[in-house]
Amino acid sequence: MDSQRSLRKIQRVQRAGVTRAAGQRRPVGFALLLVAITVVGVTLIIFARGSYRAAAVSSPKVNLPGSPGDHFHNAFGIYLCDKFIEPLSDAGPDTTGIHSHADGLIHIHPYLQSSSGGNAQMGKFFEMVGLEATGQKVVLPAGSTEKKKTWQSGKDTCNVGDKAKKKTEKGQWVLLEYPPQAGPETVPTVHKEGFDGLSIRTDGQAWTMAFLPASQVDSVASKRKGDLLPPSMEELKNPSDQLEPDGSGAPGSGDQGVVPPVTGESVPAPIKPPTDAAPTDAAPSTAAPTEKAPATSAAG
Repeated sequence: MDSQRSLRKIQRVQRAGVTRAAGQRRPVGFALLLVAITVVGVTLIIFARGSYRAAAVSSPKVNLPGSPGDHFHNAFGIYLCDKFIEPLSDAGPDTTGIHSHADGLIHIHPYLQSSSGGNAQMGKFFEMVGLEATGQKVVLPAGSTEKKKTWQSGKDTCNVGDKAKKKTEKGQWVLLEYPPQAGPETVPTVHKEGFDGLSIRTDGQAWTMAFLPASQVDSVASKRKGDLLPPSMEELKNPSDQLEPDGSGAPGSGDQGVVPPVTGESVPAPIKPPTDAAPTDAAPSTAAPTEKAPATSAAG
């Protein structure tokens, strides 16, 4: 009986096709296939992320002679405790192509490589409007309509509560970053430091630099959402790029401005055609030629 049982066991093993000897390794082909699929998948993910970052860094593109670059507009506002202040204006001639027209918008059309791509940062805009801004302190420019110019996190205060139970609370600066087409339910990205190094990546973004009671900072994104979008969101829908005759950048002004001075980096020539160029089909004149001053061209 025992011999018959042993024989039947051997036959079952043979029918199952189990022929490997004791200690023999199992086939590794399937395991290698899994490893190969994993490696390919990870490689594709890394490549996709790298391509996305490269695309982000390349924008906004610089405006060069014969090769127009990007022209973006972002909304920007400063919120102090419970109100937005008046929009800021340029403190001097536009030398980088990242500036404002006192319309609550950041106009981004870089003249230089040093203000394009990944170099198009909020710090360039702060410099143009004379704003000093960090996560710890913000100093408003001299031209601001606000009497109090310096606001420090952990030192200056905001009023909180209703009239019957009003009290003061120390405030903290945050910079809220909204994506394009943001609305009332859009949750912003909250930055607490490094404001000047934040990149302007695309058209239609919105930024709010807010001084809030410290107890509200951690929940500002989820509770306030789009409630703190800048008032200039309406202007962002239809931005104006027309300058005042004096090139001051006042409301309703644009990007004609002054061609940036040479500051160590090659400044491209303006790419817009002169507005007072002579007609090409004019009939020959018999009058003596007169000397004409060169036309002033616009800087993107």
